[in-house]
Amino acid sequence: MVNKIILICLYTVPLLFTVYLMYLLRVALMPGRLSIFTQMRHYFDARKGDVIEYYRNNDMRHRFEESGLITLGITPTKYRLGRDGLFIFFVAVINVRYLLYMDGPYPFAVLIFIGALYAGFQLKENYPIEYILKAFQKSYERKKNAEIFILQQLISNEYADKNSSKQNIYHMFMYMRRYLKHIRPAVDRFLEEYPLDPYNKEKAFKSFAQIIGTAEAESLAEILYQVEMTSPERVQDLLQKRYEELKKKRQEAYRSAMNDRGTIAYTLTFSGMMMVIICGLFVYYLEYKDMMNATYNFGQ
Repeated sequence: MVNKIILICLYTVPLLFTVYLMYLLRVALMPGRLSIFTQMRHYFDARKGDVIEYYRNNDMRHRFEESGLITLGITPTKYRLGRDGLFIFFVAVINVRYLLYMDGPYPFAVLIFIGALYAGFQLKENYPIEYILKAFQKSYERKKNAEIFILQQLISNEYADKNSSKQNIYHMFMYMRRYLKHIRPAVDRFLEEYPLDPYNKEKAFKSFAQIIGTAEAESLAEILYQVEMTSPERVQDLLQKRYEELKKKRQEAYRSAMNDRGTIAYTLTFSGMMMVIICGLFVYYLEYKDMMNATYNFGQ
């Protein structure tokens, strides 16, 4: 370890001394010119606004919202900061490790691989990150649709007893919102808009469906609006009919989720098998190489 530190000093100290001599020569030849550090400071001050604008850019924010990452506190700005921070960290670790150990050639291949990953995770259309966000979006929509199904079931149970007094949709949402997680922002928007315009209640239901953004949400909003405008005698029949339709959609979504899980499991299993086969072939190649080297040395 001490020898490695001494070796690093043997490289860096002459380099720093050479840079200092060049600086003195530059000052002697051009005494009135700004120093390099001052020029660099002015340059970075001029570019600071562009850097801030780059990180505050909200490109693909709708993708983050649709995938549910915004509700988790992950914004495009935080994503860029985390991505660039990890990139700088890994590059620094690789270079520090190389300087400390120097047990082989410079790891250009590793840096190229990290650079390719960094380029692939740019927030741009048709880049790998877009497909990853689409996968998150599909999972998030399933979670929202599951809560929609539960919400309609709770409302159906509320209207199941024809002899008991019924609450309107507004008061039922106020009670049920505490049990919801993924569609709670839509419920809160509904509770905010519902009392504003008593003569246009349909607007609140449309906002509820629009924020959730799924076909099941539109179907539920239509059901709830009809429940709000229908006489109590017809509500139960209406809810029962719509319940069966939503139940079929829920079963189809469940089968789709199982198919996706099967595809993922198959991909992971196949990838693991390929890694085992590749490792076996690599070991066989190393053994063959050692055997050929031994044969060559024996012949000499």
